This record gives sequence, structure tokens and C-alpha cells, in this order.
Amino acid sequence: MLHSIENRFIKLTVNDEGGAMHSLIYKPAGEERLWQGGEAWRSRDVVIFPLIGHAGGFSVCGKNYSLKSHGLARYARLAAKSEDGKLVLSFSSDERTREDYPFDFDFSVGYELQENAVKVGWYVRSKGGTMPFYVGGHPGMYAPGGSAVIEFENEERPVEYPLSGGAVQLPAIKKFVADKAFFADCKTLQLGGLSGGAIRARTQDGYTYEYRSECPLWAFWSNENGGDYVCVEPWWGINDEPSFPRELSLKPFMNFERGGGSSFGYTLTVTKE
Repeated sequence: MLHSIENRFIKLTVNDEGGAMHSLIYKPAGEERLWQGGEAWRSRDVVIFPLIGHAGGFSVCGKNYSLKSHGLARYARLAAKSEDGKLVLSFSSDERTREDYPFDFDFSVGYELQENAVKVGWYVRSKGGTMPFYVGGHPGMYAPGGSAVIEFENEERPVEYPLSGGAVQLPAIKKFVADKAFFADCKTLQLGGLSGGAIRARTQDGYTYEYRSECPLWAFWSNENGGDYVCVEPWWGINDEPSFPRELSLKPFMNFERGGGSSFGYTLTVTKE
């Protein structure tokens, strides 16, 4: 089922199947700004929890488990409620989820509109001891030709984490072009060590998407073979890959929830020239 909130700038629609954004209309222009799915990528946005990527199995205390791509949330039906203009969707562990991820938890994702910005927040609470997990977003914003100029508010000296593993210190960078040729070369760009300043994606049709978050790693992705979208993804975690330890608690960028509840989030602002 679809659920919507709106103000004079944005109408946001969220799907309770997976809890992700389904539509984001920029009302001053009457234009859809979220990729609407297709052969190049069936999704539009993904709520990522508790693993990122799809490298295969993992272990907890010596017992082996496996999850589908990006974890559990994207395949769950979440309970939705709207309150004071904010939309919150939630689900909890059950017998089925424990077969693939042996922890008890409460999880929710919330959406709030502030003028021409969408605030997205995740809440994770362990219901039984220390729980390791990743969490993050995967919004696919409309970009003609699948191309955007990525600009950093501050000059950055990031660390790149290639999909093949390892870490590479990059030289100072202020902007780069994220297009199909770029993604054919790098597949997914994972950057850590950023200053915390805004990241702006400027598209050929005059839109700017501005992202702000204190997340430790940002990912940039689009299907190199097609699709009019570019994803700028805030991650508390990293794409799982075979060179990482199989023990879940030993994977890099891991978060640990011990029962007090943990919150994460980012802000996406949409403007047009």
C-alpha cells in the first residue's frame, strides 16, 4: 500500500512494502524526481538493513546465515502511521527473520518534509543483547542520461573503498562527473573520510539534489548500461564483499546496538534553477 505526505514544495509517496520512497514530486514544476523503475533497475529506493550488498553468507558465533541483497527491510511489509505530517513505517523481528539474521529487533524508517527537503531517519533497537548491523539509504534520483555532476561543499580528501577490497587515499577533490562511463569503470564508488559538508548532485535538466548526513561512508552508483538516475547513498556500513571476515561482528564499519536504541538519518533537498 502507498502512503503520502505533502507540503507546498513536495509530495512524497512511500510504499509500505519495503518502506522506501515510491514517488517524489517537486510541486513547483509538477515533475517526478524519483526514478520510477525499469529494466536498468527495478527499484526506486531501498531501505537497507541489516547488511549492505550481496556478497554471500555470514556467520554469528560460528553458525552460518545468509541474506538477500541489502538485508531484510526491503522485503518486509512495514506497518505505517502518519502523525503531525510525518510518516513512520516499522517492523520487528519474528521467527522468519531470525532464520536469516539471528537477532531480535525493532526497526523503523521515518519521513518528514521541511519546505523543499525530505528528512529520512532510521531507528534500530536491539531486544536481546548486542546486535551488529548496517543501515542506510539508496535513493535513485532522476537524472537525464544517468549523469550528474557531483559537487562537494568542502574540498575533500576522501578514502576510496573499492569493491575488490582495500582502501585508497585519494587526492583533493571538489567535484566529479558521475555518468555511465564513470560507472562502467568503477561500478560503485564508496567514499569515506569526508568532512560532513553537503554533497550536491546537479543534473542536466537544471535540478540540484543536496544531501547532508553524518554517515561514515557515501556510495555513488548507477547501472552503467542504462537508466536515467544516479544514486547518492548514505551508509552506516559498507558493501559486503568476500574478502571481509565472515563473522558478522568483525566486518568493517559495523554498528552495534545494545538495547538503548540507535538513530541515523540524512536530509535530501530538491531545488531547480
